[in-house]
Amino acid sequence: MAWPFMKNLFWGLLVLVQICGHRACFVEERVGLLEFKEFVRSNGDDADHLLPSWVDDSNSECCGWERVRCNSTTGHVIELSLHNVTQISDYVLYIDWDNRDEVFYYKDYDKIWLLNISIFRAFKELRSLNLSFNEIGGWIENEGFESLSELKMLETLDLGFNLFNQSILQSLSALTSLKNLIINNNQFKGSFPVQELSALENLEFLNIRSNKINGSLSMQGIYRGIQIIYTIFYV
Repeated sequence: MAWPFMKNLFWGLLVLVQICGHRACFVEERVGLLEFKEFVRSNGDDADHLLPSWVDDSNSECCGWERVRCNSTTGHVIELSLHNVTQISDYVLYIDWDNRDEVFYYKDYDKIWLLNISIFRAFKELRSLNLSFNEIGGWIENEGFESLSELKMLETLDLGFNLFNQSILQSLSALTSLKNLIINNNQFKGSFPVQELSALENLEFLNIRSNKINGSLSMQGIYRGIQIIYTIFYV
């Protein structure tokens, strides 16, 4: 009689855990988030104002911090929404109807910062990383996008509205788990990056609009099964 009771108790506890969720913050992920906040501070921004809930307090649950989403069962960070983390407002954005394109630029290029991408190594189960609209001009030397290759579960990467150029494409090719890549409104120039994209075997969606990429607008559509957004206009 004891075994059926213990079996039912086990399954009851398992269901309870799944319902309540696992909300405990993993130490290495908490450290990674606080390192990012400190990195924002080191670039001259008021990090306590920008990320007020990100505090170095063991009683503060990092899965409840703004811009952070965790898996409700495992407690691992799965999404970081770090778009416009410095609250940039000094920019120009409008539609150039004559050239059928979207024009975007920052007014103050003195605020360009280089990203320490190695901070994100801690997030082994990260699925979505949004770094758009941050006036990022590149990354710190020897701390490049190669570090992101450790993120084996990353499916969505948004780098839109920054100042990246085609030099990052080779590094991005290491992110073979990517399904969605958004790099619109940057400073990419030259030919369409066919070779670099060929390494992203799981890629399903690419937003590369409003860059200076050579080629016809008719390239918008499907390439090797990838949906490509090449312009804001329908062709």
